[in-house]
Amino acid sequence: MGKILYGLTPEQTSQLLNHPSRTAIGINVLRWGNLLQFIAFMAIPAVLITLIAQYKFSEISGFAKKPNVNKLLGATLLALGMIPLVALSTALFKHLPLGNFARVFGVLDTKRQAIFEAMLDMETLPELFVCIFILALMPAIFEEYVFRGLITNMAAQSFRKRRTAIIFQAFVFATIHFSPFEFAGIFAMGLLFGIIYTATGSLYYSILAHFIFNASTVIVHFFALQHFQKTGVYFNAESFLAQPAVYIIAIPVTSAGLFLTLKK
Repeated sequence: MGKILYGLTPEQTSQLLNHPSRTAIGINVLRWGNLLQFIAFMAIPAVLITLIAQYKFSEISGFAKKPNVNKLLGATLLALGMIPLVALSTALFKHLPLGNFARVFGVLDTKRQAIFEAMLDMETLPELFVCIFILALMPAIFEEYVFRGLITNMAAQSFRKRRTAIIFQAFVFATIHFSPFEFAGIFAMGLLFGIIYTATGSLYYSILAHFIFNASTVIVHFFALQHFQKTGVYFNAESFLAQPAVYIIAIPVTSAGLFLTLKK
């Protein structure tokens, strides 16, 4: 990709991938490299497993069913309410006495954060749409199909209880994100999405919630950068989400979303 699109050597491309650069070429290599890795390690395996295991896509996805408007609203509320709650769990986990693990986790978190901040360095609306596609839409569709669809159904054939399969897929989902401080929050999100999929038999709702959760992060980052360029003041989303008032609102919103989504 680096050679075809930008005339880079493999060594130069590798350098840009492993050491994020805020240059235009560095940002583009990270974005498209992320997309290609996602296709290679998530999308293609998902298609192959579906074909080899002779699963029916319509049965795994549940797309043959007509989506319920109330459940779609519930999924939206659930995603919006979970944003500050996941941020809270991350902040709390960072303050746990983890000893030497804290240093290792810190290194991983810093590198991961640098990569995402570089990819989210957006100045125009087209860049915003590209980031929403790469970092929000694609993960929402394929991660939900793989974890809530394929892994939940495959695990259900191995475990006696369906709930064990739900817990298992949530654990794998949180683990492959390679973000130790966010593990608890991502695990909780995977758990709720697994419960919703099992209860509804459809990926409509978890995909929507997953997309809104991811897209919100991208959109907030975009407008924070726009605000910084105009005023010189950077909007700190983490500080905003740390306010008690936000959690007072988030808990009932999340509860209402979960209730609407699971209501028969």
